[in-house]
Parts: sequence; structure tokens; C-alpha cells
Amino acid sequence: MDVRENTENNLTTDTAVEVAANAASGAVTAGRPKIRRVILGIVIFLLCAGLLFCYLNKVFSMGDSDANRQTFKAFYAEPKDTIDVMYLGTSASNRYFINPLAYEEEGMTCFTIATMGMPMFFVPDLIDEVRKTQDPKLYIIEMRWLLKDRELITDAHIRRVTDNLKYSSIKKDALETAFAEMDGSKGMLGDIGELGLDYYIPILKYHGRLAEGKMSPGDFKLTATKNKTKGYVMSFNTTKQVNQFPGKVSEKREPMSDIAEKALNETLDKCDELTKDRDVQVLFVLSPYCCLKGQKPIFNTAFDIVRERGYTVLDFNRPEMYEELGLDFDKDYYNSKHVNYIGAEKYTRYLTKYLAEHYDLPDHRGEAGYESWEDAFAIYQEYVSGGIDTIGVKAYRGGPVKTIKFKGKVLNKKEMEALDEEKEQILQERNEQDGVLEEAEQKEAEQNEAENTEEK
Repeated sequence: MDVRENTENNLTTDTAVEVAANAASGAVTAGRPKIRRVILGIVIFLLCAGLLFCYLNKVFSMGDSDANRQTFKAFYAEPKDTIDVMYLGTSASNRYFINPLAYEEEGMTCFTIATMGMPMFFVPDLIDEVRKTQDPKLYIIEMRWLLKDRELITDAHIRRVTDNLKYSSIKKDALETAFAEMDGSKGMLGDIGELGLDYYIPILKYHGRLAEGKMSPGDFKLTATKNKTKGYVMSFNTTKQVNQFPGKVSEKREPMSDIAEKALNETLDKCDELTKDRDVQVLFVLSPYCCLKGQKPIFNTAFDIVRERGYTVLDFNRPEMYEELGLDFDKDYYNSKHVNYIGAEKYTRYLTKYLAEHYDLPDHRGEAGYESWEDAFAIYQEYVSGGIDTIGVKAYRGGPVKTIKFKGKVLNKKEMEALDEEKEQILQERNEQDGVLEEAEQKEAEQNEAENTEEK
């Protein structure tokens, strides 16, 4: 009897343990789906938050109507390996070379990536960015920026490039280069490296645009507006005409600033890397403008450095080049630093012919896949079809040296010398104001674009 009772008690105990174990196992099994759902929910939330953050960073960046943003968007949209010539530089590039006209004349596909006042130290990174999708046979590098020093570089000069680069190691390198170059500057960007987070996260910089009423519907669209003329900028000044004084010509040499010389040498190092064992060539140019006294000697020093490294330089700031181009300083400019479309056509036709004669570039006219270049030329033609608008009157016009007149009066030698000083002062004032005028030009273009969008 005792044995039977013990056996029954043991069985009861074993059964209870088994039941408890099964209950615990069931609880764990039942809890697993809940844990999985929580983890899945967290992952989905983080993914959505990340996508929203990326989207807002694109929205709260430079305005959709910004010409620099439109140029980069257009470049990224170009089909792979369809660009044979890349033109890199400041606004002295995108206001001078009409890429659709070059295609119309010789069938060459050239694209310009240029921003106003773009520092040359960005050129090596831009070359790397270009090579991710294109394999140009020729790079053209504008030299106008080499007059600058560290104190003249502004926040906008940096952002016009870095804000528009796609996120990658190249963008990171470009920002690090800018921070390093500006470190210790006495200008407004002396502490850029300490306050540089908003260069990586644009929303920190541009979130105020919404409250300020500076957002347009185009800003919220991921398919942003693109430049339609392969990087050539048709600003509202393109069809204006303001008389200018010819620039000061000199054969002297003067040193560049340390930042300019370093940027030039690092660009040349990149060119050496680019052309070594590859069928790629590089051409340096200085487009024609109204050089001030003391500027040409700095360029002459830069020319020497480039030529010593084995690269060709085309200097358009010489009297014989003015003549070859057929430049008319009374009619072909809209300010002292930029030609209007008439001057741009003269420059483009000359340079296009030079490229066709000195480089082995294919003619893509009529070739399937290049219809967009024909469309770009049609857009350019329509834009300039209204002709030029004369808005400027130059204070001085001269004939032969012995019969120079000013306001109807024949001048003697002393009066001529005094007038030369006045001309130099006027030219200096015009050059100093050009930066302000360009900023005003960009703001007006953005305003016009916003008004057009609202009308639509």
C-alpha cells in the first residue's frame, strides 16, 4: 500500500512538473512573435525616419531655381559615357562657352560644371566625380579664380559646389579640403571646420527657408529642374549689353596667393594622374575680360607654372586675341567680367574650331542617343531670338591717340592721362560691384522662377 501511494505521488509530481514545463515553453513560444513584431516595428520606423530625413535634406537645400543646383542635376542626368569634353571653372566658364553651339558647329559634346567664384581646389574632386559616370577625352580648366586669396572665399563659394554633390566619399573629401584650406583664415570662414556640420546636413542650414516663404513646389519634387543647355547659363543678363573698357595687358610676373598656387599645383597633380597612360588631355584657358591693373602679371606667373608642367594654355586676354575673336568691348559684355550671348558666341566659335583642329573629338551630329544636344541648341536659339538689349553707355570712347575726344572736346596729353586714371577708377568700381550684381542676378532668377511656378 505504501509502495503504491509513493508511486502515485511520484507520478503526480512528474505530471505537475511536465505540465509546468509545457506551460513555460508555451509562454516562451507565444512571446516570440511579439518580440519579432516589436523588432520589425523598430526597423520599419528607423527605415522610414531615415528615408524622411534623406528626403528633407534634399528639399531643404539650395532652391530648385538655383542655377548651380540645376547644372549639377543636369549633369547627373546625362547618359553614361556621352560627354567628350568637360569644362570646369567659375562663372567665366558657364557664361562664355555655349555647349549646344559647339555641338551644332562641330558635333562635340561638351558639358560645363561651373559655379560663381568656384575655388580651384575643388577641381580634383570634380574630376573624380565626373569619372564616375563619364569618360571625357578632354578637360578644359578655367584659370580666372587664381586671382583670389583665402580671405575672399565665402560660404556661398563652398556651398555652390558641395551642397550639390551627391553623398559619397568624394563629397566628404571636397568638404575636408575646403575646411583645411580655410583653417586659420581671417575672413568669415576662419572657423568653418568647427561649425561645419550643416555642410553635411543641409537641413540645419536651410530649414528657415520655409518660414521665410522661400520654398517653391519645385523644391519638394525629387525630379528637380535641370539646366537645359548642357551647363551654359542663360541668365537674364545674357541678352543685355553694357559698354566696357578693355583690360590692362602686361607681360610682367607677380606671385599668386599661397592658396591659389597650392590649388593650381594640386590640380596639375590630378591632371598628371589623369593623363598618365590614358588617352585624356587637359587644356587651360583664361577667358577674355576687363583685367584690372596688376591682375595680368599674376596670371602670367600661373601660365608659366602650367606650361612648365607640359600643358597648353590659351590666354584670350591679349590684343591679338581680341582681334582674332572679333571682340567688341562696346557690345559684347554685360559687365566687366562676363560676355553677353554675342560675346559668348564669338568665344565659343573660336574655341570650338581650335578644339576640332587640335584634338581628336568625335562628331555626334545625327547620331542616335544625342538628340538632347539638338534640343539644347533649339532651346538656346529660342532664348536669344529676341536679340540684344542695349542698357549701358560707356563714359569714354577714343579714336587715334592724337585725336581722342571726351564729351566732344579734343584732349591734350595731360587731360588724356587724367582720363586714363578716371577710366581705371571706373573699371575698378565696376569690378568691385560685379559680385553684388551676380548675387542680384541669381536672386532675380530665383524670384522669376518662383513666380512662373505659381502661375502654372
